[in-house]
Amino acid sequence: MTTVATFSKVEEAHLLRMRLEDAGIPAHLRDENTIQIDWLYSNALGGVRVEVADADVDAAKAFLQADAGE
Repeated sequence: MTTVATFSKVEEAHLLRMRLEDAGIPAHLRDENTIQIDWLYSNALGGVRVEVADADVDAAKAFLQADAGE
């Protein structure tokens, strides 16, 4: 698994995860539960990480670049 984005808020990470999955790129959130329990851990853990399989990294990066251009 490779991290393609990080967020300080769980909700923002979920939005990206859902958009990636809608584009056919399976995604997973790391540290989501820990940060939901105590949001002060977000900075210490580096935020909620959106991860994709190593085989999907190029597709996810292309999606993020295309999305940033809109």
